[in-house]
Amino acid sequence: MDVLFMHGAGGWTDDQPMATELRALLDSNPLVNAAVQMPHFPDEDMSAAAWLKQLDRQLNFMGPDVVAVAHSFGASMALLRLADGWSGPRLSGLVLLAAPFWGSEGWQAEYALPAGFTPPDDLPLFLHHCRDDSTVPFDHLARFAPRMPHAVFRRHETGGHQFQDRMSAVSDDVAALIA
Repeated sequence: MDVLFMHGAGGWTDDQPMATELRALLDSNPLVNAAVQMPHFPDEDMSAAAWLKQLDRQLNFMGPDVVAVAHSFGASMALLRLADGWSGPRLSGLVLLAAPFWGSEGWQAEYALPAGFTPPDDLPLFLHHCRDDSTVPFDHLARFAPRMPHAVFRRHETGGHQFQDRMSAVSDDVAALIA
């Protein structure tokens, strides 16, 4: 099974440790056979169109089933792709880390989910957020609850925006989707 790790805005370098740790944790699990891929998404063009185009390109190179792990702005783009119609490999699950809730408190509306959007009930969905995240406010996590009633919400006391010492919890959710 392929695991697609979508980094955050300008986070190609900053998110490398998260993807590397996830890869190592999954590799050390004897019940999991997964290839973690972290493609580079555009820094120069932060439009939803540019990111979704790159996401679609990446999905063309993946196996028949994929688990998407998406951080921050990457989580926003994964949700937008799901709302617009997921194409390519079957999405076996979605794990979102520090997902911003767009359309509230001055956050740009271009990235907001369509009104009334809810993920499919049969899609396993996990949202992780750390209370001490200084980039995406922790209260964004609760804003997703009405739109995602079947999702599992993971609240971490510490870990910041980069999930320091919290990737094992993320790995556990990914492993559960694969095993």
